[in-house]
Amino acid sequence: MSEPATAEPSAVLMPRLGVQAVLRTDVGLVRSENQDFGTYTTPREESNSHPGGRLLVVADGMGGHRGGATASRLAGETVKAQYLGSETYDIGQALREALTRANARIFSEAQANADLRGMGTTTSALVVKDNQAWFAHVGDSRIYLVRGDEIRQITEDHSLVASMVREGLLTPKEAETHPRRNVLQRSMGVSEDVEIDVSGPFAIQENDVFVLCSDGLHGLVKEPELKQIAGLPIDQAATEYVRLALARGAPDNVTVIVAKIVPLGEIGNETLVDADETLADHPLDETQRDTTPIIAITEQKAAETPAEPISSEEPGEETEVLGEVGERTLETPFQPDRLAKTVETPIDAGPRPAPRGSFLKWALIVVLILGGTAGGWLYWKQHQHQGTAATHSK
Repeated sequence: MSEPATAEPSAVLMPRLGVQAVLRTDVGLVRSENQDFGTYTTPREESNSHPGGRLLVVADGMGGHRGGATASRLAGETVKAQYLGSETYDIGQALREALTRANARIFSEAQANADLRGMGTTTSALVVKDNQAWFAHVGDSRIYLVRGDEIRQITEDHSLVASMVREGLLTPKEAETHPRRNVLQRSMGVSEDVEIDVSGPFAIQENDVFVLCSDGLHGLVKEPELKQIAGLPIDQAATEYVRLALARGAPDNVTVIVAKIVPLGEIGNETLVDADETLADHPLDETQRDTTPIIAITEQKAAETPAEPISSEEPGEETEVLGEVGERTLETPFQPDRLAKTVETPIDAGPRPAPRGSFLKWALIVVLILGGTAGGWLYWKQHQHQGTAATHSK
């Protein structure tokens, strides 16, 4: 008599899991316009969708005020509409097709309107369904998974410094302050085609927390802090993430979605709470504007290499190089509002400033050349004047 399989009872006992999530976005303290965009699907929208599941999207635009905001909005809206209208039940395929369609739409809009030429955006999308998760990703916005006492970045940054870290040319600590850390190797909309990272399905667990965010957050709030704050109720966590970025200067727009995995029975009709309040409308006083971490982080902890992403499709593959767009600055707080992110050909560690001696030498040469040119011109004018005077006297 054979023994009953043990997998079946455990599978029956495992609760069906769903998502509760909160979206927060803020223009920051330097920019005049919010070029980030966040969106999600609702239970009503999902009810008639073939792939189904909860879809969460964060996009961070670039290419000037109007271009960046347009690109991120087009990305979020198109990914959501395309995913919900997909004819396939394959979630990975539906995600890939949604981002592909969004890329084509952004590129087409940019070609048709000179004011939008060169616009682009990052896009990070997560789907949770039937106790599993999938993601699709382009750019350097991020998706983190917090599970228990661990945090992992499950997306891979498509940036120059990230590739240099992966190749061992930079340490993660050096990458944080590298002058070319805003150079992207992949983004949505700047080229007719884009390579999209798609991963999944991978198992999720009750109380897992996903954090989807633009670099306006992860550039200022590091993983140990992200992990600690994720332990708060999700609405408090989302607010605290944005407040902490504002306290540290918030030179860029800040957008975050905090999503917690809970038993499906605990979810009501409104599974997501969208908070539109702009925290910049409530300035922090000087006692709140603290630039130190909220938890103690040793130098060794801060310099650790980020964890490997879950189920990466092709680790180590070469990223394709796209056309040039504007820059999205995240160098130091309180910089003038300007374009910020760049997409260009990967090169070495970046241009090095000329030595001071070389600068003085060339400056002296330029002065001598200009002085000689001016002296020659004066001599020629004087000689011409004398010749003219002699001619007139004849």
